Amino acid sequence: MDMLRRGGSYVNLGVLVGHSAVRTAVMGDDASLRQEPTAAELAEMKRLVAEAMVGGAVGLGASYSLNHSGWGGVPMPSTISDISEFDALVGAMGGRGRGVVEISSGPIMPDVMEEIAARHGRRIFMSTAVALYNEQYPERALGVFDACAAAQARGNELYIQITCQPLSFDFTLASAYPFYSHPAFDPIKAYDREQLKTVFCDPSFRDAFRADLRNPKPGTVFQGTWERVTVAAPVKPENAGLADRTIADIAREAGRDPLDVLLDLGLEENLDTGLIGRFFNAVDDGVEPLVKHKAGVIALSDAGAHLVYLCDAGFGLYFLGHWVRERGAFDIAEGVRRLTSHQAGLYGIPDRGRIAVGACADLLLFDPATVGISPPRRVTDLPGGGARTLRDPIGVHGVFVNGVRVFDGKDYVRLGKGPGQVLDRFLPARAAQMASAAQ
Repeated sequence: MDMLRRGGSYVNLGVLVGHSAVRTAVMGDDASLRQEPTAAELAEMKRLVAEAMVGGAVGLGASYSLNHSGWGGVPMPSTISDISEFDALVGAMGGRGRGVVEISSGPIMPDVMEEIAARHGRRIFMSTAVALYNEQYPERALGVFDACAAAQARGNELYIQITCQPLSFDFTLASAYPFYSHPAFDPIKAYDREQLKTVFCDPSFRDAFRADLRNPKPGTVFQGTWERVTVAAPVKPENAGLADRTIADIAREAGRDPLDVLLDLGLEENLDTGLIGRFFNAVDDGVEPLVKHKAGVIALSDAGAHLVYLCDAGFGLYFLGHWVRERGAFDIAEGVRRLTSHQAGLYGIPDRGRIAVGACADLLLFDPATVGISPPRRVTDLPGGGARTLRDPIGVHGVFVNGVRVFDGKDYVRLGKGPGQVLDRFLPARAAQMASAAQ
């Protein structure tokens, strides 16, 4: 926290204490290997969480997502822990109503989260692929939102973080992240290119992957929707005609299984075939009830975590351009509220999210007639020449943080030190709600 304060960031920062970070600090390498901590280890984890809250953390962050692995395919530590450990750390945050909880909940459903929210008086924000619209299971996401709304009606504050954009991944078979949550990929996530090529040729692997797709686990990114996987960039000239066609379409024309089509094409092109998977939130009529839902919070972005595969940055600009201007699902005032004071109130952040005398001047200057976000573009500026996906703002004429202009509409303003502050003072959930209603 002291380092962040000295650094002078361009944005304001709120800090979560991470379950995986705490687990690793206490258990070392065992954090990703051993499910159960000792009693002494759990006590130390609880102490670190309490210490972080005293130090100004906004709350606790955790993940049980089946998709979250570290280097070499090693599971992120929190994902292998028992839910009782997470419950204990939520309890260690302090008195009732203190701090918020962020969780990528994976297969864990709202009923479990509601019990924890009720037991500790915490506001819990869930994110999960199950709460994204999937036309294969059109009622499932709405059911998750409704379950959270029912929890709220019982006095237990459970919310869903919802992305307002289609969820798309750029990937190749050399790093097939959208498939990683399937058991067939568990032993091969750390394999190099040559090892992967050997595995992808193996009929037993193909059969295992096919079996996974016949009964996908809740929360998995890819659920066998081959019509959502497009060949974006074939490598060989003779495959140029496959560009912009779906794997389902190619397989149908060839009279073959889509999985075999995908793997054989990848093997032919040394696993470098560029692919795009548009897996969730791709149908506006199905997404609109979610972005309007009382249990939803427009706040979900990977914030750079998966830039090799996708870029969710700019979801707010997409919301203003698509859902407000183009689709008319919200008027401009409500659209802005859903991106500003709604979140500030739920997170208990005082003096933010509104233009008001005495409040902090965090402002976005935009043109409602043109605001939006560019299509994704690939750049190769990561260490070692690695590629990442970026998107550019449209119709933005300035960003101000604490009254200082940090973006002029074209580029970041060069400043000796950024004006961002570390946010370390938060209102308890009920107090924040009352303050928000009063304003």
